[in-house]
Amino acid sequence: MSRHLDKILANAELQLATTAAKRPSDVLPLYKKFLKIEEHRLRLRHQAGGGGREICAGRAELIDVLLRHVFGQAKAGAHNDAAGSVALMALGGYGRRELNPFSDVDVMFLHRQNAARISSELGELVEQVLYLLWDIGFKVGHSTRSIKDAIMQANSDMLTKTSMLEARFLVGDAQLVRTFRGQFRNKCVTGFEREYLELRMKDQATRHAKFGNSVHMQEPNVKSGCGGLRDYQNLLWMTYFKEGALTTTHLVGRDWLSDTDQRRLDAAYDFLLRVRTALHYETKRGTDVLHLNIQEQLAGRLQYSQTTALLRSEAFMKDYYERTRDIFRITERITEQFVSGQSSGRLRSLLSFLPKPRSNEEDFGEFVSREKQLHAKQPNLFQTNSTLMMEAFRLAQRERLELSPELEDLFARNLSLVTRTFQYAKEPREIFKSILRLKGEVGRVLRIMHRVDFLGRYIPEFGELTCLVQHEFFHRYTADEHTLVCIDKLDALITTQNAKLLSYRKLFQRLDDPLVLYLALLMHDTGRGVGARPHSEASALFAGRVAMRLQLSPDERKSLILLVDHHVTMSNMAQQRNLDDPETIIEFAAIIKDQKNLDALMLLTLADGQGTSAEGWSDWKESLVWHLHYATSQYLADQDAFNQQMKIEREKLSAAVSAQLPADFAEEIEAHFDFMPDNYFRAFPVNDIVSHLQLFRDFFAKRSAQDSSPFAPAVKWEAFPEQGHAIVSVCTWDRRQLLARIAGSFAVVPINILSADIYTRGDNLVLDVFRVCTTDAKAVTDRQKHEQVEHTLSDSLGNETFDFPPLIAEARRKNRHRLAQEIDFPTRISIDNKVHPTFTLVQIETPDRLGLLYDLLSCLDREGVYISLSRISTEKGAAVDTFYVADVTTRGKITDSNRISSLQKKLQEAAVLIEEK
Repeated sequence: MSRHLDKILANAELQLATTAAKRPSDVLPLYKKFLKIEEHRLRLRHQAGGGGREICAGRAELIDVLLRHVFGQAKAGAHNDAAGSVALMALGGYGRRELNPFSDVDVMFLHRQNAARISSELGELVEQVLYLLWDIGFKVGHSTRSIKDAIMQANSDMLTKTSMLEARFLVGDAQLVRTFRGQFRNKCVTGFEREYLELRMKDQATRHAKFGNSVHMQEPNVKSGCGGLRDYQNLLWMTYFKEGALTTTHLVGRDWLSDTDQRRLDAAYDFLLRVRTALHYETKRGTDVLHLNIQEQLAGRLQYSQTTALLRSEAFMKDYYERTRDIFRITERITEQFVSGQSSGRLRSLLSFLPKPRSNEEDFGEFVSREKQLHAKQPNLFQTNSTLMMEAFRLAQRERLELSPELEDLFARNLSLVTRTFQYAKEPREIFKSILRLKGEVGRVLRIMHRVDFLGRYIPEFGELTCLVQHEFFHRYTADEHTLVCIDKLDALITTQNAKLLSYRKLFQRLDDPLVLYLALLMHDTGRGVGARPHSEASALFAGRVAMRLQLSPDERKSLILLVDHHVTMSNMAQQRNLDDPETIIEFAAIIKDQKNLDALMLLTLADGQGTSAEGWSDWKESLVWHLHYATSQYLADQDAFNQQMKIEREKLSAAVSAQLPADFAEEIEAHFDFMPDNYFRAFPVNDIVSHLQLFRDFFAKRSAQDSSPFAPAVKWEAFPEQGHAIVSVCTWDRRQLLARIAGSFAVVPINILSADIYTRGDNLVLDVFRVCTTDAKAVTDRQKHEQVEHTLSDSLGNETFDFPPLIAEARRKNRHRLAQEIDFPTRISIDNKVHPTFTLVQIETPDRLGLLYDLLSCLDREGVYISLSRISTEKGAAVDTFYVADVTTRGKITDSNRISSLQKKLQEAAVLIEEK
């Protein structure tokens, strides 16, 4: 601590010394005042740029002073002086003097009593200390143990043993503490080395899996995530069991840690402690997750000075990922050395209790493999021949090897050899292309390249993505990790047995050369590295550069640029365009050129979707993309046949429908084919049209039934469990706010709407077809839910003043535990008149919540907007809704700029209206 803070603590000692003779109720205000003043001083030092360790140690020292006075006062009480020999010890993070603002204070009362139950005097002492701490406002973790109890508890639970590793004497019987430390070392450490290290390694693997198995999570956990505080602490705890000290300095010069790595490791740890302190101050509670909606505020608190909040946030998170990557890589490497015992001398002695692995060497010229790891024979290998850097990766791929820690260090020291000349050199280029041509084996070796920072040197366009945070909600990872996850997903197709992925596997297997596809995935987001908006065009330019350096053929270069430039086109068109309109298919086919590109883009779209997030590739989204792929394949195979198939031959279709229905349907069939729009007949086959006609008859039958509401619609439910949705067809009279009322009726259950297709007949009847699912993305099969929707809709259609918001609020309350967690990201409203020849395109991205679609549709209705087609997508707490709309009066595009601006504003208000209700 600084000399300035030492003086503050010395003054505090003098101020609190006068409290010893006072009653607890009298001193409590003095303690609170002291704590408030001193914690304010610490906060000011943090805001002035104080280091993470400095501020945490300052708070620990502050609590030390307070506890000593609280303990002294309790010990001086009327009965507590008879409590006997007792010592107060700090445990865990408090014990190692790393206490963030809202961290728990963990203490242990160590005593000499041997009875099964402690004396009443000791119990009174403990209670008085704890009550004072609780009253002051601390969260206290506590235990009261004899030395024997503490030893027994430590040997029965690894977490307890770990917390006692860092036990620190505060006040009381110092000799008792010395006795405890000696026995702890003899009875809990000596002889337990192997068991403890194995438990710690297992715990770390479990923790990494729980928090995403990646440093590059979009919302990382500062404490427990990969590369977080716990990884560093885990290394120290393991070291203690042989070195007897909790410091990285004991690892330097002993085949574990270089001076440079030690400085990087300690700097990264200090940075994370500072981030966690800022996080606690910002949230006013003990928390560890860097949520998206708090990253910008933290960047400001940590004094990032970029011109905009977004740039400050990106700079902060880039620093965060680089620091956690340092911790993760260094601690992971040392752990591997612990297990393998490959290092010499001191390292091997540390794990002398582990069995020596059997030698299993294989010679590869300048390299040798031992125990599944690749080693260089000479330390100056790369200076002699830099091409061997790329050759090492080819060997690692071909022989399924990992790089040894020593070889990784060799790469780190020789990255300067990856010059512009090396990037254009023929031998490395051909080796790199051969690596990308091995189906199913690419992702692992690219990860190895990236882990040693070689990939970003060789492909500098990709290097710009390193630790780059993506401010798009659906992206779960940083840009570099997202890219590598996408390549992993493509690799996995080659051996997948997942029934849902077998069609993709067939596409991948019939792809002769995967080089362009893998390279497209590697390059598809590189435009993000320069902040391009949209990023696809910039990514395509970078892909062209790489194609030139790698000397791709003209056809390969064209395909690469096309795939990168249009890597989101297939998904966007499938979700946002009317796939039943032949113009959509013709437009997409003109972009994609041929079947080979179409198949490759289909695989890229899958990998990109799966690599964005676990929830980013839903069954419904997949079915839309396959629809687009199938229709485009037909068009590319035979344009004339496709166009002929798309022609509406109403007479033939009408005859086929008539053949499946009784003769008394004749007039209804004639009306249906006269009044339904063209796109309806392109969208549905004969069986569906037959079903719809029967639904229309049911609607008219309800009008004649005496016991039926005159406003009751006809509704049909059909479940498709394997696709994760149900189709709900609704027939009724056309009227204002119809779609909004249907959406509200679904919301009160609640049921998610995936899409809505609206078909208005010329006789004022409406057929609305919805694809819906439950809140956990399953088909709606519960008949009670069906009835609830129909009853609510019928009531709302018969009552113009029907009030949905209270019903939706009640449904929200009842289903809160089942609804997706709401998140906070900017609402985006775009209105475009260029996409479609006859309709205006309205796109909305906003945090999802129950009743959102009802509010949006009600807004559109109030603004005099007619909806022709919609694509509704809800996943992971976000809504992405697309509407093809027209003016309700003219049925033409909305072109007036003032009206467009007003509509954007109204929709923005509707999207966030929930906050005001």
